[in-house]
Amino acid sequence: MSSSQKRVLHVLSGMNRGGAETMVMNLYRKMDRSIVQFDFLTYRNDPCAYDEEILSLGGRLFYVPSIGQSNPLTFVRNVRNTIKDNGPFSAVHAHTDFQTGFIALAARLAGVPVRVCHSHNTSWKTGFNWKDRLQLMVFRQLILANATALCACGEDAGRFLFGQSNMERERVHLLPNGIDLDLFAPNGQRADEEKTARGIAADRLIIGHVARFHEVKNHAFLLKLAAHLKERGVRFQLVLAGDGPLREKMEEEVRRLNLLSEVLFLGTEERIHELMRTFDVFVMPSLYEGLPVVLVEAQASGLPCIISDNITEKVDAGLGLVTRLSLSEPIGIWAETIARAAASGRPKRELIKETLAELGYDAQQNVGELLNVYNISSGKGL
Repeated sequence: MSSSQKRVLHVLSGMNRGGAETMVMNLYRKMDRSIVQFDFLTYRNDPCAYDEEILSLGGRLFYVPSIGQSNPLTFVRNVRNTIKDNGPFSAVHAHTDFQTGFIALAARLAGVPVRVCHSHNTSWKTGFNWKDRLQLMVFRQLILANATALCACGEDAGRFLFGQSNMERERVHLLPNGIDLDLFAPNGQRADEEKTARGIAADRLIIGHVARFHEVKNHAFLLKLAAHLKERGVRFQLVLAGDGPLREKMEEEVRRLNLLSEVLFLGTEERIHELMRTFDVFVMPSLYEGLPVVLVEAQASGLPCIISDNITEKVDAGLGLVTRLSLSEPIGIWAETIARAAASGRPKRELIKETLAELGYDAQQNVGELLNVYNISSGKGL
């Protein structure tokens, strides 16, 4: 490391492809690494999707057991020791929502001057009861007592973790989930090669979904939708990209519903911009979300998106690509909306790029904002 280079430690549960992880990697790729180098501390001790790229870019990977695997005091001590043993760090940036206060405390004990807590979600579980609210209040106080900066992917996410008063006082930096707009811009090329490489059908309506297999993503609803479409004789394929704890259960459900020829499990997909070209429509029936980066990617690709109204309306870039539906609507309404959207026209490439850049979704622009949060001078016009 050169004498002028600063190091920033990002803390995430694991570096597989998820919204927060992808956002950080998009910024990492655009960062001038002669000025700032990212390192990563995670709770996973097994290989993750982004590990090799991180190492190739000069980053380091550290591991500590999660709070659930140890206890809060041990967790804070482990994080503090990791910071002290591998620093100095100019900033520690925590992306683990309600646990970020513990990380900020550990960073404070280790003498890190800039401690960033970042909200990527609007909830952390379904069925939020009074005990959960009390717990959140405690976690929020821990964050506010130890963080020097607060960030959120959107207003709803900021309000959830940091409270309305902090939003009103403008204490929260809104940092949209920026992407490489040139990479995702629709290029008009046929997607036949991408389809063939992935085993995607060439002659059906392709319904795409990219997310980890977790309860919040509501894959069960997607399979219900697939069963409805098959029953009505629609020629389609539901393509599910991602991995996670519920994947095996969803595969079993596909077999039970006799949908093996209609549902394709791709696993972790490295080149999402290529995969998006194979879809006719993107569907996301989540139970709750922050501001999903994958929906920015889908709109950047010119894809119509049918999403649940549990996802913030702020995700709609105003390109006429997003339709929000209630999960309580009949499944037939979802099916009709998907068919109508897939057949609709698409906005021009130039309009997509210009609109998303104006909304703050250009990762290159966001690099400068992040350096301001870290109190680091770009020095080279970043």
